[in-house]
Amino acid sequence: MLLVLLSLVACAPAAFAVSADSSRALPRPPVTWNDSAARSSKLFTRGDAWFAAATVATVAIGTRLDRWAQDEAPENNGPLAVHVSHAVEHLGNAAYILPAFLILRAADALEHRSDRAASLVRIAEGTAAAGAAAGGVKLAVGRARPFQTPDDQDVMRPFSGYSSFPSGHTALAFGLAAAIDKETSAKWVPWVVYPLAGLVGWSRVRDGKHWLSDVVGGAALGAWTARKAVTLARHRNHLR
Repeated sequence: MLLVLLSLVACAPAAFAVSADSSRALPRPPVTWNDSAARSSKLFTRGDAWFAAATVATVAIGTRLDRWAQDEAPENNGPLAVHVSHAVEHLGNAAYILPAFLILRAADALEHRSDRAASLVRIAEGTAAAGAAAGGVKLAVGRARPFQTPDDQDVMRPFSGYSSFPSGHTALAFGLAAAIDKETSAKWVPWVVYPLAGLVGWSRVRDGKHWLSDVVGGAALGAWTARKAVTLARHRNHLR
C-alpha cells in the first residue's frame, strides 16, 4: 500500500506540473517594467490547462481507490510506520514550518545574506499561498473525513465545517517542496523534497485523517499554487 500511495501522491503532481526550464535557478537577467506584458503571458500557459485536466483525472482515480486505501491503512501499524508517520506529519504542519522559516531568516540576517533571505521569503510566500488555497477549497467543498463518515466517502456539504478535501498538510508539504524546487538549481533537490512531501500525504491516509483523493488533490493544488506564487514574486523582484 505504501508504494502505491507514494506513487500516486508523490509522482502525480511532479509528472503533470508545468516544468520550469533547466536554467530556472541560474542567474537570470533583470526584467524591465517594459516587459510586463510578456511576464503576464508567461504566468499561465497551455500547460496549466493540461495540468488541470491531469489533476481532475488523477483525483478521479484516487476517488475510486478511496475505500481500498482506507481498508489497507490499518496494515501500516508497525512501530516503524507509526514513527515515520508521526515524524513526517510535521513537514505539513504550519506550526512547525513557520518557526523553521523564522530561524532561517534570522540566520540569513546575521550572515548578511540578502540574496538567500530574498529566496527564503519567496519560498515562504509560495508555501503560504498553497496553504491559503487549500483552506479556501476545503471550506467550499465541505467533504467529510474518513472517521466522520467511514462508510461513505462521497459526503460533501459546502460550508458545513467538513474539511477533508483537499488535504491541507499535503498541500503545505507539496507547496514547500515546489517552492524550494523553483528556487534552487541543485538537481538532487526534487528527488528529496517531493518524496518527503509524498510521505506527508501517505501519513494522512495511514492516520485515517484523509481519503486518498484528498491527498492527491492537496498535492496538485499545493504544488501548482506555490510555483505560481514564487513566479509572481520573482517577477516582482525583476527576476526571471
